[in-house]
Amino acid sequence: MAPPKKTKTMALGYEEQRQENIKRNKEMIASILRQKSQVASLFSRPKPKKPLRKPTKPNPPPTTLRRSLRSRGLPPPDSTQTPTPTSSPSREAPSGQFPFTDALVDSDSCRPLVEAMRLSEESREMGSVEKEVDFGLDVRVELGLKEENVRRIVGERITIVKFLPVLSRSIVVSGNKQGYLGFWDADATGENGERDSDGVSAFFPHRSTVSGISVHPFSLRKIYSSCYYGDLCLMDVEKQMFDIIHSSDFSIFSLSQSPHDHNSLFLGYGGKVKSFDERSGKFVDAWEMHELRVNTIDFHPGNSNMIATSSSDGFVRLWDLRCIDKDQPKYIKEVAHNRAVHSAYFSPTGNGIVSTSFDDTVCISSCPQFEKLSIIKHNNQTGRWLSSFRAIWGWNDSYILIGNMKRAIDVISTEDNIVTPLESEYMTNIPCRFAIHPYEEGRLACAGGGKLYLWTKM
Repeated sequence: MAPPKKTKTMALGYEEQRQENIKRNKEMIASILRQKSQVASLFSRPKPKKPLRKPTKPNPPPTTLRRSLRSRGLPPPDSTQTPTPTSSPSREAPSGQFPFTDALVDSDSCRPLVEAMRLSEESREMGSVEKEVDFGLDVRVELGLKEENVRRIVGERITIVKFLPVLSRSIVVSGNKQGYLGFWDADATGENGERDSDGVSAFFPHRSTVSGISVHPFSLRKIYSSCYYGDLCLMDVEKQMFDIIHSSDFSIFSLSQSPHDHNSLFLGYGGKVKSFDERSGKFVDAWEMHELRVNTIDFHPGNSNMIATSSSDGFVRLWDLRCIDKDQPKYIKEVAHNRAVHSAYFSPTGNGIVSTSFDDTVCISSCPQFEKLSIIKHNNQTGRWLSSFRAIWGWNDSYILIGNMKRAIDVISTEDNIVTPLESEYMTNIPCRFAIHPYEEGRLACAGGGKLYLWTKM
């Protein structure tokens, strides 16, 4: 019976040993797995986090890149495009009728200017100050610019310059891009009798760029001005009042006055020229003279029925007001340029016309034959930030004056077409617009930026 007992004991021992081996193996495997997990955590990359989804924003409107007109192959706004009325300063321009004091800018009184103009007109009426002028001045060598003859008149660039037609006095009136009218009495004196250091008065009668100024020599107390906003303004010095005598939805680009009728005004509306009677406050006639805007209107000095017009359509045309058909107006003669024409003016004798074009030429034509006598190459690319160049005649038919891009004045001889620059260290701007004194030989005003420069005989 002893052998069976031994077999049972051996079976129990074997089972216990097997269970211990299983347990030991499980512990070993668990230990190996723990070590593997620890090693893997040291070298594995962190699991990327899923980004939070942001709410979508609406697409902004496309940004318009600023490119120059030249790079886009377009003409400047002074040539063919109708400019939109410029934004006015924070101060609103008055409307209707308003006194000088409501339009006066940066000054306590305009009395010195009013008194100077009153005395000038009285002198003309008395005929006591007739001036003898020999018109033999050589502009190229006899004109000079002094430091005291430079004035900042208005803030923005000046678009129009005129001398008031007064004897023995230099009063310059200018209009600028914002709608200001600036007056500079270059001969103003203070209480001690010495020359006044300022002599400047500025008014704000317009709501946009001043496009024209006209003062009739036999009606000095009435100064007319126009602007791109479509307003025609009368400045009455005697009453010290401004009056918007006409308003239109269309821009006025040019303004002129009949030499023998100070109540008759001629205005350029787009390609039309309209005749306005100041007494009735109505238009008398209107003619479609050009396809594009009329930039200048100029009367023949010896024949008030003959006018010359320049236009952005590239033509200079000669007209006889006595025989213009209202429905189909026909010009007498025309001169063609390759691009927009900024200006066309008769010579002092009326025998010639000078025109300035964006095609980089200054053209001298005969009158009344209207044949091209000379074509002078000249850089007229002033860009959009400067006023366009407009060549004018001097005090006789022998020379022409125009600005250049090197801050100088080009004097063009009509005899040999030689161009002589007139320079000064005090000319710090590019001169674009010019005016000569009608009675004082050797007094030349030019505008660059917001400054006026008065060149005088040295």
